[in-house]
Amino acid sequence: MTSGASSTGKQPQSQTADEPRYFSEADNVRGMTRLTDVIQQLSLARTMHEVQRAVAATAREVIGCDGATFVLRDHGMCFYADEDSIAPLWKGRRFPMEACVSGWVMLHKQPAVIPDIYRDERIPGDAYRPTFVKSLVMVPIRRQEPIGAIGCYWAQQRQPAEHEVALLQALADVTSVAVESVQLHAVLEQKVGDRSDVLDRPMQSGAAPAGVDTTFAAAFANAPIGMAVIGLDGSFQQVNREFCRITGYSAEALTQLTFQDITHADDLDIDLAEASRLLAGEIASYQMDKRYYSRDGHVVWVRLSVFLVHDDAGEPLSFISHIEDISARRRDEELLRRQATLDALTGVYNRSRFDEELRRYAAVAARHSTADEAAVFMIDLDGLKQINDQRGHTAGDAYLKTVADVISRRLRLSDVVGRIGGDEFAVLLPHTTVAQAQQLAQTLVEQVETLSPGGICIGIATITPDTIDGALERADRAMYRAKRHGGSHWCGPDADPAESSTAGRAAG
Repeated sequence: MTSGASSTGKQPQSQTADEPRYFSEADNVRGMTRLTDVIQQLSLARTMHEVQRAVAATAREVIGCDGATFVLRDHGMCFYADEDSIAPLWKGRRFPMEACVSGWVMLHKQPAVIPDIYRDERIPGDAYRPTFVKSLVMVPIRRQEPIGAIGCYWAQQRQPAEHEVALLQALADVTSVAVESVQLHAVLEQKVGDRSDVLDRPMQSGAAPAGVDTTFAAAFANAPIGMAVIGLDGSFQQVNREFCRITGYSAEALTQLTFQDITHADDLDIDLAEASRLLAGEIASYQMDKRYYSRDGHVVWVRLSVFLVHDDAGEPLSFISHIEDISARRRDEELLRRQATLDALTGVYNRSRFDEELRRYAAVAARHSTADEAAVFMIDLDGLKQINDQRGHTAGDAYLKTVADVISRRLRLSDVVGRIGGDEFAVLLPHTTVAQAQQLAQTLVEQVETLSPGGICIGIATITPDTIDGALERADRAMYRAKRHGGSHWCGPDADPAESSTAGRAAG
């Protein structure tokens, strides 16, 4: 089942009824949203079974494929540990690294994209003939020294898009952290319980505590996540190399500090409260996302997991903390959240986010009966279909982007613009009078006519705290009145569209 070199290529321009649909921008946004959800799920996983099931199911959801496998590297073998599929694949089986696609991916440390398995001479027909698989993509779990792979399969031939491969690789990168965390957690739970009598002895980063066997010493010193033994007073008694890297402090410097000293003030009360519950026996462990102040003063986000070690008499001895640096993950999650609320083509808000901003404005305005007048626009593009038909969708996309750019450049920071349909935009303009709204509409009409191959029609509705409901509908009706006069018009509550758009038509 070995693959050849990876190739993503271009998506075909058309498809038949027998072919699966291709990966759209909307699919990409949904995939990124699902990826954000699974990041949280994997950060809480404590067993390999939890990781395997979550990853296999998420791979199918993110990519929209017919089957997904979770493969682990087992010395010179590839172990197909789990799968989520329309029909059985290879769950529970082992193959030599040199004889399967997952092995090729791990050995070459790169994705493998195979649009047609029957045209790749290194895929043995006997292995795939009993399955539904016609196309596949496989990515490594951890690109430096891979520890496994994730595979996605389709029952029909298709060319996976670059976005699909990127999403699957992002899932694999998150999975690598979860796998290592689970493996380390299992080792520690086994070893710490038997050897807790020595863990309260101060030591330097990476040194082995006296009496602890080499397995635990290696796990502690070389763990891919930060680890610390913390006294009941909060003092750092022992730290590993990764924790020093995360915080920027040396092991010697940390032994002069407490965890309270480097914890962000907004997170300290929660951390102390959970530690108190742990000491009182109310909980067996706790996890939280918190912030540390690093040695150079910048804030580091971590996922903290804490449990207690007891002495032979059952008395609390020290805290054992696992600290995973999630700063990059937090940034990625925020980026994904932002991308999930943006229109993929134009970069302005999508319909759901615009509606959310309108509701937020309504809630604020409702609390202030004397709020300034505001306005909303409904904007429709003229001739988008004709441009698509005559000049191609690339020209149509450029037209949409130009309109979005013209609108965005004329707005204030407090204004909100969203693409709420294929050729429709909406704009919220707080603190805007009728005259100001009409002047802006005139400017937008003129600039779009000058800078694009088409024009726009704008409907204006004013809103007050008592008239927010139905504002978009009123603006929509005004916009259709403007459209009846032809392209490049605007119509507001107090204006005649034929008169109001004269300048816009002249500019065209």
